[in-house]
Amino acid sequence: MSNNLEATIKNINKKLKLGNIQVGVEYQELERIPFSSCRLNYMTYGGIPIGRMTEFSGADGSGKTTTALDLAGQAQRLYPDKKVLICDIEHTFDTVWATKLGVDIDNILYFDPDAMGAEEVFNTLIELLKSDEISLGILDSLGAMVSNQANEKNIGERTYGGISMSLTEFAKKVTPILAKTKTAFIGINQLRDDMNSMYGGTTTTGGKNWRHSCSMRLEFRRGNYIDEKGNKLSMSCENPVGNLVNVSLIKSKVCRPDRKTGYYTLNYLNGIDYISDAFDVAVKLGIINQSGAWFSIVDTETGEILSENDEPLKFQGKSKCLYYLKENSSMYDKMLSDIDKLQTE
Repeated sequence: MSNNLEATIKNINKKLKLGNIQVGVEYQELERIPFSSCRLNYMTYGGIPIGRMTEFSGADGSGKTTTALDLAGQAQRLYPDKKVLICDIEHTFDTVWATKLGVDIDNILYFDPDAMGAEEVFNTLIELLKSDEISLGILDSLGAMVSNQANEKNIGERTYGGISMSLTEFAKKVTPILAKTKTAFIGINQLRDDMNSMYGGTTTTGGKNWRHSCSMRLEFRRGNYIDEKGNKLSMSCENPVGNLVNVSLIKSKVCRPDRKTGYYTLNYLNGIDYISDAFDVAVKLGIINQSGAWFSIVDTETGEILSENDEPLKFQGKSKCLYYLKENSSMYDKMLSDIDKLQTE
């Protein structure tokens, strides 16, 4: 670098009140908040990014709010000195379900905007996020927000633009704040019929700038219902124990987009069945070897079947292998460790 350029950089940096110019960038590993589900961690290479915006979209009942609450519990455990901020636009926060998903409801920062317009909500969120004491912010949901203009009019009176303009301004202002304070932010969005497309389909609310500003976009859809053993049921079944939550990676600027789809198991009584999800990822990565109906746990370094009390860890049927992992926490923890090593490769 020439002396002239070096002197120019020094002069500019003296004048700058914000920002900085430097030669070279220090390598930093991107921090993430992991999901409870190993399947989603595998798909996203470790979870949602810290210091960036993420969008969760989907139809009603697709699992987007449940997944966001799962991440809220994870963030509380990772960053006990910071708060998780939940902005409940829809007024549907369920304390019982949130607790079941691992959220400490006594320590969340709960924002009830009541009848506030979108502009007021966005300004309040920016002030809270500037505090540098928020680990994760969740806005539920963008589709339920109403602009000040719409708030002031009667039902039936036409308004234009919705919240797109204020959301665009919010996205531009909050992006550097999130990066500076290392805060993750999830905007939950609704799917709407795409009226501008001659081919039909769906789109999200809020305009294009919001979608451009998000570093990761995940779309959720409700999958098959399941019984207590994890077997798939028909959509017309009467008493399902849970369902699969199908997830699509629509956009990612923080990991390779080569794992476009995934899913996790949701149990209505116990929340996310993370052991079943870890089992499926272990099979995919070769930590558990499947041969027909038989499953064996193998040593990832030697490829040999592990044994316990001189008996090989080999099980007939997935349910028996899952039962063993649930009853033997040390082996389950070892499997998780092997998954962490292999899933980012």
